[in-house]
Amino acid sequence: MRAVHFGAGNIGRGFIGQLLHESGYDIVFVDVRDDVVDALKTEGRYDVILADEGETHITVDGVTALHSAHDAEEVTERIAGADLVTTAVGPSILPVIAPAIAQGLMERVRLGGAPVNVIACENMVGASQALKGHVLEHVPQESAGAVDEIAGFPNAAVDRIVPEYQA
Repeated sequence: MRAVHFGAGNIGRGFIGQLLHESGYDIVFVDVRDDVVDALKTEGRYDVILADEGETHITVDGVTALHSAHDAEEVTERIAGADLVTTAVGPSILPVIAPAIAQGLMERVRLGGAPVNVIACENMVGASQALKGHVLEHVPQESAGAVDEIAGFPNAAVDRIVPEYQA
């Protein structure tokens, strides 16, 4: 199974990425930070360190990353073939990533791909529905029905405290 996840920050890697990995997904992170994208591409894995008494280390492997601006075409291809699309970018960034998600979903429609869920894992009530609205703003009117049929936007509530980590 393949997931595309927007946002390779603390919540993206330290929570959503870990959950996706534990659920059997290979993950493509999409981010704008060159250092994070390069490290994930090079290593193909990272560790989550739990703030428990033993500082439990959980290795998340089967990952790579794409830069949302430099690798836009591959981001489109990955969304078109993904089994799940998720975000953890912050509510104010949802409109910024919406065009990339729209492109991927339109390509998925063009290729006759299977339905896919797009879940905004944000600290916001109704985040996935808000993301859907932003995505549909970037879909031509004649394609909106097909994109609406192929993409579900179920709302989710997520919560985990992730302290800043300095490598």
